[in-house]
Amino acid sequence: MKILAAGGWMPAFALCLLWAVRAGAGHSVLIWPVDPVITENSQGAELWVQNRGDATTLLQVRVYAWRQTAGREQYATQQDIQPLPTMIRLESGQKRLIRLIKRLPPPANRERAYRVLLDEIPTPYGHPDEKSHALNFQMRYSIPLFAYGRQSSPDSGMPILSWRMVMESGNPYLEITNGGPVHARLSKTRLGNDTLTDGLLGYVLAGSSLRWPLKNKVSPQAWLETSLDNRNTVWRSMADVH
Repeated sequence: MKILAAGGWMPAFALCLLWAVRAGAGHSVLIWPVDPVITENSQGAELWVQNRGDATTLLQVRVYAWRQTAGREQYATQQDIQPLPTMIRLESGQKRLIRLIKRLPPPANRERAYRVLLDEIPTPYGHPDEKSHALNFQMRYSIPLFAYGRQSSPDSGMPILSWRMVMESGNPYLEITNGGPVHARLSKTRLGNDTLTDGLLGYVLAGSSLRWPLKNKVSPQAWLETSLDNRNTVWRSMADVH
């Protein structure tokens, strides 16, 4: 499956979930930490994976540059971060370490965002009769990764957030903009009288905007309230009408 044209950017929704090929073979992959970072003085980060299922799992590991353009997520090939190894075979219960090696550091005072993608590779059926009664899903796991240049860190500054409702193809969207130097991880979000999510809403990268579809239009006087997880605080604001 080709994901990107050479050197091009691809909308992230195309990378979320691969096609259903089989299910029921007992695949279950545990990945930690869920928020790896590469700091100014480190050479990289570590990611652990463990096969908690009862069948062999093959994983392909890739790292993509992550941007948000025109309110949408985009991924692209990059040379800054090298995952090692790039292919992993995990027997039932086995765990392996993935090293995310920094080859090119970000510029000074900058946070750069990446996505670590782990794709399950189909494995042969364990028994000739298995094909007749079982399907198996080939999954994609996506882990955010942030890297920091000189004089920068995960604690450098605060996200500076604003929001507005925008119309796109006749449909309303919530657009959140982050003018700060670091990303915002948002969860437990309410807009006016509506609960948008009790869990993770998503990330708004530094200097970027991201959109989410709304069921109905909202008034500029409505309040947006969301948990800013990476600063352990709650952000609450009316719409930016400028």
